Amino acid sequence: MRLYRAQAKLPALVVWLLGLLLALTASNLSAGTSQRLVVPMYGAEDPHHDSYFFSRLLKLALDKTVSEYGPYTLEIPEVMLTDDRLKAQVVKGTVDVMWHSSIGSEDMGLRMIPVSLLGELSEYRAFLVRHGDQARFNNIHSLDDLRQMVAGIGAQWPGVPVLKKNDLPYVSSSRYELLFRMLAADRFDYFPRGLYQIHSEPNLYPEFNLVVESEILLHYPNDVYFFVREDNSELAERLRLGLERAQEDGSKQRLMETIPRFHWAQQELARGQRRVIKLQMP
Repeated sequence: MRLYRAQAKLPALVVWLLGLLLALTASNLSAGTSQRLVVPMYGAEDPHHDSYFFSRLLKLALDKTVSEYGPYTLEIPEVMLTDDRLKAQVVKGTVDVMWHSSIGSEDMGLRMIPVSLLGELSEYRAFLVRHGDQARFNNIHSLDDLRQMVAGIGAQWPGVPVLKKNDLPYVSSSRYELLFRMLAADRFDYFPRGLYQIHSEPNLYPEFNLVVESEILLHYPNDVYFFVREDNSELAERLRLGLERAQEDGSKQRLMETIPRFHWAQQELARGQRRVIKLQMP
């Protein structure tokens, strides 16, 4: 505005051209400063719920901070990464943000954004079991009872040290999808999954005839957070601010309520009819 007044005595055409030049320059600068963020395609988890963390919740947090931090673009590499490789890519800076359980996070060498992404939904685990096996679980009332069964779990998942700490037998695989096949083939007895994950998972591989066990929940502290590179303080602050705003104005909760599996999980907790077996933390 000051520049316009200073040039007020110039011919009108010159003033107009000068104003156009300034507008184009501002537009180019804005486009050039768009924050480019690389987010991962997961390989060790159900791909169907990545859309909540990255396509929806991450965008929600970023959208709520555009006024302070400017526009952004999200890019997804074509290569799927297992947990350990993904952490290494975030440390290197080739991937900008990941989501992960709080378990073992102190050893990751990454900066945690201290706003829980799932709340209490991430603290409970239910079981996928073979169709017809429900009766085997009806009489399980304690941790000692559960130790007579064998769990299946991803080899790099944060739940592994929890099972070890509680002396729960397990077999593992590096591939998420293979665990369904192994359960169906009687390689183990149950597949513990996050309560927020499990509702639609039998439909992923209907040929294996798996169902959600109806009586038991495991419980242990297990918040889920976004993580960024340790020195990426600007992105860390942006995500913290955006998530807090989404939490305060209710938009995060409204987003969760639009996801059928989350809605089902919240109803299961509200019913309070499952037996809860509490696990000790490593």
